[in-house]
Amino acid sequence: MNWDVICFTIDVEWAHPEVLAHVVRLFDTHGISATFFCTHAGISVPGHERALHPNFRRQGDTMRQLHDSMGKRNESLDEPTIYEHVVRTTRAFCPEATGVRSHSMFHDAQLLPIFARHKIEYDSGYLLPGAMGIQPTPLQYGILELPIYYMDHHDLIVHATGFRATNLKLDGPGLKVLDFHPNMVYINAVDDSHYVSTKTFYRDCERLGGARFPGRGVGTLLEEVLNHVVGHKLPTATLGEINREWRASPGAARCGTSS
Repeated sequence: MNWDVICFTIDVEWAHPEVLAHVVRLFDTHGISATFFCTHAGISVPGHERALHPNFRRQGDTMRQLHDSMGKRNESLDEPTIYEHVVRTTRAFCPEATGVRSHSMFHDAQLLPIFARHKIEYDSGYLLPGAMGIQPTPLQYGILELPIYYMDHHDLIVHATGFRATNLKLDGPGLKVLDFHPNMVYINAVDDSHYVSTKTFYRDCERLGGARFPGRGVGTLLEEVLNHVVGHKLPTATLGEINREWRASPGAARCGTSS
């Protein structure tokens, strides 16, 4: 099966509604559907897919809520119990979601059976930057892995693309899951220090707008990639669509991941 498809994904990361709306407009203007990994309730992205973006960090909102509800008793909870709480809480934001990408790409093998119990069918949390020939890969418990080909934060640190669409080699073989973050797009982040400098006013749209980089950055790259994909008529899909196509294929039955 040919998996030479581009998948746009967004890690919402508690972005301000106006910042998120800016990103949604970019996709809508180009007629492309994306997968939005949701960190909190109230995220509405009609025409796009919603998936889960649970935060397993101990200082995160979900963990703090668990701590507040149980006090010091939660210190004795085992990992599966904590993971169950975080997944169940995040699941309530997007009850229709079939996919997950953990915040900070957190991974633990004990998460897979919990994802499966909550009817999560695919994960997209492994970063394989620039790897050619990526294909959907079945894991245990019927979970399908859809690895990340490009992540904007990784680019800010290693400066891999020069923020030019041609350097992404989107015409090459394999699945290409592109991962962007609303704030990085909104400020047109040019490097990690630029992004970090805006964290103190993370949800202040006016100050974020004033911090936009005027040259090539994450924001200009996303727009250039969208124009490139539309102009060259490259195939796109949401991760949910890739997951469904895979499960309908004979290979999925052999791997034990068919629905």
